[in-house]
Amino acid sequence: MTTDALLAICHHLFAFGLVGLIMAEWAILRGPPSADVLPRMAKIDLFYGIAAGGLLVIGALRVIYGVKGYAFYTGNPVFWLKVGLFALAGLLSVPPTIRFIRWSRALRATGALPDAAEWLTTRKLVVWELHALSGVMICAALMARGIGH
Repeated sequence: MTTDALLAICHHLFAFGLVGLIMAEWAILRGPPSADVLPRMAKIDLFYGIAAGGLLVIGALRVIYGVKGYAFYTGNPVFWLKVGLFALAGLLSVPPTIRFIRWSRALRATGALPDAAEWLTTRKLVVWELHALSGVMICAALMARGIGH
C-alpha cells in the first residue's frame, strides 16, 4: 500500500471519528445535565481533541507527502476555506471543553450540576461546530473533484 493511501485512510478515520464524537456531544447535550453524563462528556471531549489533533497532523502529512503535491493544496482557495472552517470549529470547541472540565470538577467537589442556560449555550456552540465541520466536508468533496484549481 502506498504512503498516500495510508495517509488518506488515516485522514478519513480521524475525520469520521471526529464527527462521531461531536455528534455524541450534541446528543448528550440535547438531554438534561446529570451526574451520569458529565464525566462521559469530559471523556468524549478528550477523544474529540485527540481526533482533531490527529486529523490536523495527518492532514499536514497529506499536504507534504501526498500524491497530489504541496502546490495542489496551497494554491487552492477551497483548501484554505477548508482550513479556515476547521480552525473555526476548533475555536468554537474551546468554550465547551473548558465547561466540560469545569463541570466535572464541580460535580466531584460539590455535586453541582451546570445550570440550564449554560447547558443550552454549550449545545448551541456544539451545533455551530457541526455546521463548520459540514463546511469542511463540503470543501473536501469539492477539492477531490479539482474545484478551486
